[in-house]
Amino acid sequence: MLTSGRVDGVDPDIGLETQVTARSDGPLRTGVPVSSLAPELRTITALCAEPISVAEISARARLHLGVTRILVGDLRAAGYLDVHAREAARPDPDTILRVIRGLRAIS
Repeated sequence: MLTSGRVDGVDPDIGLETQVTARSDGPLRTGVPVSSLAPELRTITALCAEPISVAEISARARLHLGVTRILVGDLRAAGYLDVHAREAARPDPDTILRVIRGLRAIS
């Protein structure tokens, strides 16, 4: 229900390690205050007050990673979030290890 039946994110810039931040002008750009968003979307925008990875958003919001990627993409398209895509084609090995440790810690 959260993704309206979508199973693939449409934004190729949003990966597991992608850093995301909330836009302070998001509600002004869209004309829709954050408080009127669905609870899951409000949670994501609140978590993004500081730079945070998509994997960490997924873990903290207790949402499936695929669902999180789609919702982050929706929030980015709507102007609520900035996505900081990495320039390199491959993620840094230290980042991968930190993500693995984080995922093990929550399982």
